[in-house]
Amino acid sequence: MVTKSILINYLKEAGIRPGESLFVHTSLSKLGWVCGGAQTVIEALQEVVGASGLIMMATQTGDNSDPAEWEAPPVPVEWWQTIRAEMPPYDQEKTSTRGMGRVPELFRNYPNVYRSAHPMWSVAAWGKDAAAIVSDHTIDVGFGPGSPIERMIERNARVLHLGSPLDATTLWHYAEYGIDGPTKTFGCAVLEDGKREWRTFDHTDVNSDPFGAIGENIVKQKDVQMFSINEATCYLIPANTWEPVQHALIALRSWLR
Repeated sequence: MVTKSILINYLKEAGIRPGESLFVHTSLSKLGWVCGGAQTVIEALQEVVGASGLIMMATQTGDNSDPAEWEAPPVPVEWWQTIRAEMPPYDQEKTSTRGMGRVPELFRNYPNVYRSAHPMWSVAAWGKDAAAIVSDHTIDVGFGPGSPIERMIERNARVLHLGSPLDATTLWHYAEYGIDGPTKTFGCAVLEDGKREWRTFDHTDVNSDPFGAIGENIVKQKDVQMFSINEATCYLIPANTWEPVQHALIALRSWLR
């Protein structure tokens, strides 16, 4: 069993302190039976970093994307145009997360939590400067320069994994910018001047598939804290690891050529 007080002790022993900025990824099922579920996880994190700290989570909306790209599960080709015409536009308050887990889904609705405006790759934040951190997250910014991700890096935020896989490390997408990588056309439903529209945009082809293997080397570094809670392997990772991730991506792409 995991209670709030037990979880707080784990977080403090890992070296998390008041005033710290954390980008948090979670797997509630890996933590075991948590008394209070997602609420307990959120409130334990809030109590440890305090009001002077900052917590961010990914609140991405994978359903709001081009159905031609859907694989889990795919939909028939004859549905594609209807989906593009009828998919509800992204709404920061209404649109649910997809594939993010129970903790981020509850977190986005929590008091004093602010969610960014990106229609596909939004994040939510609580704590000091949370509203400013998630502001101006436009469709063309994604995870790159000017995004909330860059602002977390600038704050020397650490990435906290509580049982979640390393390929879920949202902050590492920052490494995909500024290198010789492919671009891709994305599509999603948005609100423009109060009207629903289907928007397409060209953007860096973000791909987390290599992050798992790259991350296995990253977490062996001495400045990464590793601990376990029941079946959850947990990591506390410095923000500056995006740089070795970028170097690894460059080497991988060079090798693939």
